Amino acid sequence: MLNILVTGANRGLGLELVRQCLGRGDRLFAGCRSPEEAGELRAMLADHPERLSIFKLDVASEPSLVQAKTIVEAEAGRLDALFNNAAVNFGDETLLSVQAQVLMDSLRVNAVGPVLVVKHFLSLLKRGRSPKVINITSEAGSISRMRHFRGYNYYGSKAALNMYTRSLSMDPDLEGILVVALHPGWVRTDMGGPSASFSVEEAVANLLHVVERLTFADQGKFLTYAGEEYPW
Repeated sequence: MLNILVTGANRGLGLELVRQCLGRGDRLFAGCRSPEEAGELRAMLADHPERLSIFKLDVASEPSLVQAKTIVEAEAGRLDALFNNAAVNFGDETLLSVQAQVLMDSLRVNAVGPVLVVKHFLSLLKRGRSPKVINITSEAGSISRMRHFRGYNYYGSKAALNMYTRSLSMDPDLEGILVVALHPGWVRTDMGGPSASFSVEEAVANLLHVVERLTFADQGKFLTYAGEEYPW
């Protein structure tokens, strides 16, 4: 049984990560901004009260992260895997319509937030069994693959997350912790839309398959749902 933290656990990939990891017997810590509104997540709690904890978590708020870490430490004492899944996408924009606050909010949640989550849970990861940090990224963060105009906020923030993933993977403070950026593919979520290639069930099954097979040869890589390297 692994102790796993999932951010953005109230819907989409995060919710399905919680569901599938519970199904295989893991101990789950599910963070989201409004747990009182997370009906499906709370239904899982009724079925798995001994293996699921739900708490309020704003990934870019250090006081919120301090409180969340206190909960996990008290209930488990260690963390084996962290899925930095929480993300926002405010839609596409051109230069004349882009807004500074939207850019800052995108970076705050999608790039800065994951770094802060790792910072606050580092001591618990260091106690974990083969600890891993999985930053859920996107092909949208690939600079070399951007061959036509797509926008600013989401794409820039995911590119920043990819660089932060590389930094985390090389940081001496994280020695012994495996860190990767993982692209789940185009998924039928609120963010991905109904025309996407994968259901959330398929996408999460693919992600977990890749995560189970990671080794330190993968340290700091940008990987796809098939376990293949994606270009930066």
